[in-house]
Amino acid sequence: MRNDIDGDRRPGGVRAAAELATLVRESVAANAVREVLHLRLSGLGPAARRPHHQRLLRDALEPVLAAARTRVFDLPNGDVVAVSAPPGLVLETARLALLRTLDAAAGEAVQAMRLPAGAAQLLAIAAESLGMGQVDEPPPAAADASPINSFDLAMAERSLAQADLEAMTTAQGVCRLDPEGEPAEPLWEDRRVAWASLAAAVLPGVDIGSCSALQRRLARLAELRMLAEVGRPAVQLAWRRVGLAVVPATLATPAFQRFDSGLPAGRRQDITLAFRPADILADPAGFLTARDLARGRGYRTALDDAPPELLAVLPPERLELDLLRLRWSADLPVATPACLERALLRPDQVVLVGVDRPAAIAWGWEVGIRVFQGPLVERRRRNG
Repeated sequence: MRNDIDGDRRPGGVRAAAELATLVRESVAANAVREVLHLRLSGLGPAARRPHHQRLLRDALEPVLAAARTRVFDLPNGDVVAVSAPPGLVLETARLALLRTLDAAAGEAVQAMRLPAGAAQLLAIAAESLGMGQVDEPPPAAADASPINSFDLAMAERSLAQADLEAMTTAQGVCRLDPEGEPAEPLWEDRRVAWASLAAAVLPGVDIGSCSALQRRLARLAELRMLAEVGRPAVQLAWRRVGLAVVPATLATPAFQRFDSGLPAGRRQDITLAFRPADILADPAGFLTARDLARGRGYRTALDDAPPELLAVLPPERLELDLLRLRWSADLPVATPACLERALLRPDQVVLVGVDRPAAIAWGWEVGIRVFQGPLVERRRRNG
């Protein structure tokens, strides 16, 4: 660990975010208490970038950098996170010094927390530093979006319970594509909540994406309805393998237990339950519980729609999931992160999703991927 702010032994960039995420997971697994100091430089104004201000910040951080039992992480967005074993007096000293250095209005840029209680918050900070934010949420609400109250929410939940489920979901085929030119082979059907249709049906005039808690609550209700549909006897008679994205808390509900107990023998292995990155980061402990339950009952599990950069924070080999649903990006053929190279060592466990152009399929074939999903795959499947 370095003793000055520019030394080589202090991790920076993507490596720092990955190592911080690893430290958080290890702390949670061992139930080890750690004191944490987060300096959100990315949220400070231009004044904080001036040489004089930077020198004051370095002086305030010097005790932290010099402490032998403290680890410091320079995150890709400029934030600094320091982690120390209790009692963490050096972190408290640095926090007070930083508060004296920064303007009063910028005091919220200095945050203290403790592991393992703050694990979800710290994992979210690592993810945000990679430019991911809340990966699966829609854009922020428009300025004139209507607010909702508890009555509106109750009515929305009632409407969702009675609405036409098919009108609020989308389905895409997940197919095997052979480089030798064989026809697309459908493997399973991936079903999703169609948020625009759901919002129009249950909360017209409201941008559900303006509140992540509201979105997760409605998502859980929609997911339970999708599960109930999959479990209907008529659907079992014309069975097709399916993939569903689920919030980890869904698996702890009595409705999921009823769905699970009603499935015919051997059917669970035909169902893929995918966990979204934002939900894993928001509730790591809940994810682990849900993952273990799903795998113990025989379902296939997946990391859902993951951009390559996210794999440094949520490495598939550590999550112990069956599949990686990798999000296609035009940057993939240009630069493949080391964390993705590790995942591609097992290309049979990777599904390339969001495929909208031939270049995506060509790159997938080049690295060994054979299973794809996206608009282009749908057109190939329809055209035979």
